[in-house]
Amino acid sequence: MNRLIDVAVSRYRLVLLLVFLATLPFLWFYAHQSFRNHINDFFEDDDADIAYYTAFQEVFGNDEVMAVVFRDTDIFTPETLAFIRDLTDIIERHDGVQRVLSLSNAEVALGEEDTVAFEPVLPDGEVTPEVAEASRAMALSHAILTGQVISADGTTTCLLVELLPFESNEEKGKVIRSIQAAADAASGGRRLRYSGGPCVEVEINALTRRDNMLFTPVTFLIIMVIVYLMLRNTALSLLGQVNIVIIVLWGIGLLVMCGEVINTVTVVIAPVLLAISIADSIHILSHYRTLYTRNGRDHRAAVGEAARNLWRPCLFTSLTTGMGYLSFVTTTVRPVKIVGVFTAMGVMIAFFMSVLVLPAFLMGFRKSVVKRNREKAPLARESGDPVIGLLSWLGEWVVSHSGAVMLLFLVAAAGVGYGMTRLRFDTDFAAYLKDGNRVKEDIRFVESNIRGTVPVEMVIEAVSPETDFTHPQGLKTLGEVAEEIMAHMAGQYTHVFSVADYIAEIHEAFTGGESGKGALPESRMDLRDYYELADPEVLERTVSPDYRMARISFASKFGSNANAEKVRAFAEARVGQILGDGYRYRFTGLSSLYNTMDRNLKISQIRSFGTAFVLIFVMMFFVCRSPLLAVISMVPNLFPICTTLGIMGWVGIPLDTSTIMIASVTIGIAVDDTIHFVTWFRRNCEAGLCTREALLKTFRDTGKPIVMTSVVLCTAYFVFMTGSVKPVIAFGALAGLSMFFALLGDLLILPALIYLVKPALCREEAEAMPQGDVSDAL
Repeated sequence: MNRLIDVAVSRYRLVLLLVFLATLPFLWFYAHQSFRNHINDFFEDDDADIAYYTAFQEVFGNDEVMAVVFRDTDIFTPETLAFIRDLTDIIERHDGVQRVLSLSNAEVALGEEDTVAFEPVLPDGEVTPEVAEASRAMALSHAILTGQVISADGTTTCLLVELLPFESNEEKGKVIRSIQAAADAASGGRRLRYSGGPCVEVEINALTRRDNMLFTPVTFLIIMVIVYLMLRNTALSLLGQVNIVIIVLWGIGLLVMCGEVINTVTVVIAPVLLAISIADSIHILSHYRTLYTRNGRDHRAAVGEAARNLWRPCLFTSLTTGMGYLSFVTTTVRPVKIVGVFTAMGVMIAFFMSVLVLPAFLMGFRKSVVKRNREKAPLARESGDPVIGLLSWLGEWVVSHSGAVMLLFLVAAAGVGYGMTRLRFDTDFAAYLKDGNRVKEDIRFVESNIRGTVPVEMVIEAVSPETDFTHPQGLKTLGEVAEEIMAHMAGQYTHVFSVADYIAEIHEAFTGGESGKGALPESRMDLRDYYELADPEVLERTVSPDYRMARISFASKFGSNANAEKVRAFAEARVGQILGDGYRYRFTGLSSLYNTMDRNLKISQIRSFGTAFVLIFVMMFFVCRSPLLAVISMVPNLFPICTTLGIMGWVGIPLDTSTIMIASVTIGIAVDDTIHFVTWFRRNCEAGLCTREALLKTFRDTGKPIVMTSVVLCTAYFVFMTGSVKPVIAFGALAGLSMFFALLGDLLILPALIYLVKPALCREEAEAMPQGDVSDAL
């Protein structure tokens, strides 16, 4: 590496030209980012749940439905019913729409002599007051429609818009926005509400795009200001910024080149790369300033020596950070895995850029750098730097009060330990939206006035043809399962529909109501006749062509994944008893996938953090070259993780697709400053200083860059708090706090532990120990 550094310094023009040419294709890909937040993207392509969901859609059709809802004093007036008819026609003719169900095209079964006819709730032709009253009586008397397209009090109506499958998220977003624009234009002043999974998905996509455009430039500007205030050299600050911009262009360009998309999880990659990549630059630029003054203002020698002195600790910090992120490959949540892989790659790109390209920049802009160095020369001296003076005082205090520091640490550990026991996992996409967001307000309105819009799909499959759904007992079993689940999920599930409900309506119409509400035919022959009379379009969506599989569709309110776990536990305990050996069941749909993702997150947390911890501990062993010092160095790095998770438990912030990354990210980044502290401490010990003096000199040597990088990281993560999506906001706040706690760990806990334990690295103390003790310590 030293030879490469010498080449970069001596042939800096060639290096800069090659970097410029290599950056051009990455710049093109960076400019062509795409955004997507579909639930399918949170699973691998070969995931069993996704495969079953896809198969379900092939048999029963697409289950992505958006609801268009409005409220009026009385829905059943001629004017309002005519508007519903016009609006249904407008939406139905719109590209991307498969079908629309509303009061204007809903049909109910009516008995006619020895057959059944399906009559429209709202017949064609002029809507007179008499027609409106007849529609009211028909709609409100059929349970199959109330809670579906009309509220029980007749004041709120819903148009259920079933969408076609889309090739891209952008196409879906355009269609939904176009539908909303067309509906609003025809509303005649009515306040239309839009709800459903597709609406939430499109809104989160728009907010993700907005956040992506905000985070990167704001983070960049904040980093530039902080670095300037620390270095007091405009040229050095700008060169550091140019270096990290190239790193981000390469990192995000590579992501897009590989066909990946930006979503609520991967949106953090660019600002995180900005924050992480500046760390190595700060250490090199700060060390260059010191060497420039010490070496008699020899710019070339200072540039080369700074890179040669720091490439090893920078390599170890990059490897540990990369390992922290690369541990995400053990997760089964795909966007988290993507963040891990591409951030790890970006970190390694940042290492090579910092130790090879940054020196080339320093050489290429030598005049500007040297000019500013001379103007700010007094600040380069340690004696004139207030930050270094404050750090020297802090070092003295920590060493003198090391016992008190560790006592406070143990007290804090007890508190955060209890908080960690209160941690919970949860994923609720609607809760991602801030209060006051229009889509979130619409969801609340729709759920409180008419129905839930989250589809929960349950498939009951007959084991053999003898128990299929051409047998009355099969439909009765279906109805019993639906009834018990609705009772168990009362308040969360608002509506249910299956082929059993549909056949019951036909049977009631055929018998003139004599069979009773919800009764099913007793004979298989009657059931076959009803299937012949039924609307083929309804059957296609409720029962498979071979009658072996039937679909029960529940309408759920948006809510915690605890609800999905609740129904799943009930199904395991009760549904199996109802079905017996003749049937098997499986949940699918968005709610089921969210619940699966929640379980995957729990597994991912353990896997990713466990992997990161082991890999980083191994790396720290090579850095410390002492098992005892390696163990000591891991304590201050566990401190920010446990403290942050404890705060999450105390405050009630759940672990979700964004906050799940906190532990692995923190340990991967926090260990960087630990490596620099330990590296300088070892050098000072090897120079003949005792533990106390070595620690105090380490505070002076590397304390300021550690503070600088920590301030940059804290601030960069806090930028996420300006985001539009709650998990990203929470991630930013928690990650920023983690970086602050990591700084406390490196400047308080680590030196206090080293001073108390004295791992026999200093020559005089090692010689004073018995030989066996020395060998054990080393």
